[in-house]
Amino acid sequence: MEGVILNRQLKSANQAFKDAKWHEAALLYEQVYQLEKSAKVNHLLVKSLYEDQQYKLAYQVMLDDPNSYLMDQSHLVLMVKVMLATNQLMMAHILMASLPQVPEEVTTLITASEQQFRQRPDFQTRYQAFYQLSSQTTLQQQRAFEEGKQLPLSEWLTAARSLLTDPFVKPIVRVSVLEMLVKLKRSERYDFRWLDDQNYSLNPNQLVPLADMPIVSQLHASLAEVINTDDPVTFQLYQNELGLQTTLLYPFVDRAIQSPDLWVNRLVHGDLVQSAQLPERYTLEWWHRKLAQVIANMTTV
Repeated sequence: MEGVILNRQLKSANQAFKDAKWHEAALLYEQVYQLEKSAKVNHLLVKSLYEDQQYKLAYQVMLDDPNSYLMDQSHLVLMVKVMLATNQLMMAHILMASLPQVPEEVTTLITASEQQFRQRPDFQTRYQAFYQLSSQTTLQQQRAFEEGKQLPLSEWLTAARSLLTDPFVKPIVRVSVLEMLVKLKRSERYDFRWLDDQNYSLNPNQLVPLADMPIVSQLHASLAEVINTDDPVTFQLYQNELGLQTTLLYPFVDRAIQSPDLWVNRLVHGDLVQSAQLPERYTLEWWHRKLAQVIANMTTV
C-alpha cells in the first residue's frame, strides 16, 4: 500500500516538475523524500526548492547527500547555484578546490556572484568586519569569521593574511582561518602565529588536515585505554577537550604532543607534581598550562 502511495505522489511530483510548478513540486517531492531518501529524489527536491526560491531549505536538503552532486556537471552546477544563493561563496571555492577540473560554467557563476556581492551597499562594512575582527570578543570573532565566508575570494585572502599573524585574534579563530586555507589548497606562503606566540612560514597546501593527522587518532586511542568507554558521558567530555586542544595546537600538534600516552595521562589525572615554579618552555606541563589559559580566555572574553 505504501508503495502505491509513493508511486502516486512521485508521479504527481514529476508532473509538477515538468510543468515548472515549483512550489507544488517541492511540496510533493518533500512527501516522497520522507519515504524514500534516494539521491534522485534529493536532487529533484533541491531543484524544486531552488527554483521556488527556498534557498536555505534547498541547501539543508542538499547536505543530506552532497557527494551525489559531484557525479555529473549538471548536478554540480545546481550545487554551486544553491551555495551561491545562500551566500556560501567561500564554501563554493572550497568545493572547486576539491575537483580535478572546474567546469567553465561554474567559474562563470562564481565570478558573477562575487561581482554582484561587491556591488552591495554593505560590502565594505562586511569586509571591514572580517578584516578587523581582532577588536571583538571571542564569540564575536567567531561570528565574524563565519560571516566572512560570504566574501569574495580575493578579499577574503587579503584579510586572512593579516588575521593569521594578528596577536589579538583569538587562537581558535586563527586556526579556523588556516584550516580554510588548507581546504582551499592555497600554495602561496603565509605567516602564521602559532600558540607559542611565534610566527611560522607555511604553505597551506602542504599541511595535513587535522582529522588526518596520525597523532590525533593515537591520542583518541590512548584516551580510550585510560577512560572506561562504558561511561560515555565522561569519555565524551574528555574527547571534546582533547579535540579542542589538538585544534588549538594545529598545525604542529606533534611538536607539542610527543607522547600521546603521557599527554592523555596529564589531561585525565592532572599535574601529579604540584609546583609553584614555572615549567620549562615547550615541556608537556608548559603546553597543558598554556592551553588551559587559552581555553579559559575563550570563555571569559
